[in-house]
Amino acid sequence: MFCELLRVALGLSQVFPYIPTPKEWQSLYTMAHSQTVLGVAYNAIANLPKESQPPRLLKMLWARDAEAIRGKNRLFNQESARYTQQFAERGFKSAILKGQANARLYPDPFSRQPGDIDIWVAGGYYKVLELLQSLGIQNLKDLRPDYHDIGFQNENGIEVEVHHKPSSVLRSNKNDIFQKILLKEIEDLTLTPEGFYTPSIRFALIMQFAHLHKHSLESGIGIRQYMDYFILLSHSTEADRKFAWDCIKKFGQHRAGPAIMGVLELIFGLSRDKMLCKPKKTQGKVLYDYAMAEGNFGFYKKEANCSVLRRWFNDRIHEIRKFPIDLPYMLKKELRYWKWTLKRTPERIRLRRLSLR
Repeated sequence: MFCELLRVALGLSQVFPYIPTPKEWQSLYTMAHSQTVLGVAYNAIANLPKESQPPRLLKMLWARDAEAIRGKNRLFNQESARYTQQFAERGFKSAILKGQANARLYPDPFSRQPGDIDIWVAGGYYKVLELLQSLGIQNLKDLRPDYHDIGFQNENGIEVEVHHKPSSVLRSNKNDIFQKILLKEIEDLTLTPEGFYTPSIRFALIMQFAHLHKHSLESGIGIRQYMDYFILLSHSTEADRKFAWDCIKKFGQHRAGPAIMGVLELIFGLSRDKMLCKPKKTQGKVLYDYAMAEGNFGFYKKEANCSVLRRWFNDRIHEIRKFPIDLPYMLKKELRYWKWTLKRTPERIRLRRLSLR
């Protein structure tokens, strides 16, 4: 029911084949909230027949949330343009990544719920740090040259991540190839009517696939990020998809491709001719189940009310289910976990804080 609602909201289907009960509508609202897609989902509700719409009070609440999201998008666009201008006046090229760049591609650009502003700035860590300090920006976070961005909260309460590298450093010996490809592709920028630059679809497909790969196999990721990737693929050409997939194979993340494509087929009905590769439904269902259960970036993951040993066992099963998606990656992750656990065990015993988590 939730997936059908999103398909109607995105214009992929003209008919919502359900008449939910008030209790089901409340559940749909809760799902949309945990997945941070309230604004997108409301676009479907506003156009449903009266008998299919949610109860009046819930619809009013949902409408209020959707309008707040529209206002937040306007503010985020204004701030993105402001930083773009500030950086350009000081000779720095920049581009908005992910959020507001993705939102422009949606059928309703103001319905996507923004989280923070990601902006790439050319020049490398030290020059970018000097630039931010010269602008008087306070409370800078993540001040490490090996990390990919410098974060801060601006005067309007917006979290801003200034990327001195286009994306995260991968735990892979292929990272140099990854960074080289992204730095080359980000040269192809487009100035938007909103007043900021966005990278090409090819860049976005490569960068955001790495983002999906990392978070789906690590801390968790929600439906909004899968929706972003669906929107990118919908706007891509066959040449874009072939180029992106060839690049993804070069730095070894292609094994997760069939599972990610499986999620997009399951939720949005993505056609095979728009996919990077052939989907695997079983693996896609695993990622879909975790995304639905844990919400946006795993923030709504429910901790079982049980013993430490039982929670540890559940976590290990959780990891094992993901092994077929990318076996080499998951094996390395599991080895890191055991190495870290065994290293800390003597200290925990000494402090009487033995834990398997």
